Amino acid sequence: MSVTLALLLSAATPDPILHRAVAEAIRDETDYGIEATIDQNIEQYMDGVPVDYRIVEDDGTITDREALRRNQLQAWAIIRRTNVLAIDVTRVELGCDGECATVWTDQRWDRQMLGRDGVSEHNVVTTQRHEERWEARGSRWINVAIEELGGTVTVDGQPLTR
Repeated sequence: MSVTLALLLSAATPDPILHRAVAEAIRDETDYGIEATIDQNIEQYMDGVPVDYRIVEDDGTITDREALRRNQLQAWAIIRRTNVLAIDVTRVELGCDGECATVWTDQRWDRQMLGRDGVSEHNVVTTQRHEERWEARGSRWINVAIEELGGTVTVDGQPLTR
């Protein structure tokens, strides 16, 4: 009985060296994406998006890789500059024999954006918590799914109400 329990516990406990290596690789990929976003470098940004990227939106429309590219360029067109973009990896749980992971992150993005009039500039700060699904693909870790868990938006220091 104690041998079976020991085997179950060791099977459930990830290799700490592998866990550390995966967490570091995911943090590196996250930092690469942050750099691309701050620099508004669409090629670098898309480098981290899987070729089979496809999301069914809440309204039923499909966002594929090319639609994501267009949407990202459109979003960046009104961002004058990023003051701070920080994504903290708060937890990593390995699965798939170390080939996939569930990752929890906290994001804070402080940026200057054009107003609806296309002239005025506003400070917009968003925070968001995510539960993300990552997969090892070749020599890289790729974020393949994101669930938003909640956050805030302020415009010029005032909470945005929808």
